[in-house]
Amino acid sequence: MNGHATAEVVPAWPLHSRIPLAALPTAPACARGHVRAVAHEWGLPGLADTAELLASELVTNAVQAYERSRLRADRAIVPVVKLWLVSDQLSLVIHVWDACDEMPVRKDADPDEAGGRGLLLVEALGKEWGAYREAGGKVVWVAL
Repeated sequence: MNGHATAEVVPAWPLHSRIPLAALPTAPACARGHVRAVAHEWGLPGLADTAELLASELVTNAVQAYERSRLRADRAIVPVVKLWLVSDQLSLVIHVWDACDEMPVRKDADPDEAGGRGLLLVEALGKEWGAYREAGGKVVWVAL
């Protein structure tokens, strides 16, 4: 050992896209269209279908988190969900931010339930996923 600290090499993510969305029921459809277009633009058409689905699930969860919190605090202002994508031209990482404190929890949904499978899909189709607190809210991400 030479006594010098070696820096860990961090992969470069040269491609970035950010878009704010109103936390309305139409937000997941907007996210799907944006993610599909960006994946194709970045030369990742093989990831487009999965990325579109998983972005939709994460944005849906963020919108639903606002709807649950709105029951506790009647808000007159429509909150924002932030969607951003990064890529190294091989992989794609989808991030979704919302201002809710509630961290995501993967649940096993009953077969007759209409929803509740979003994070199961994220876990099954993504390479890895996670969540962390940031800037007055949380970010949920998935890597493809």
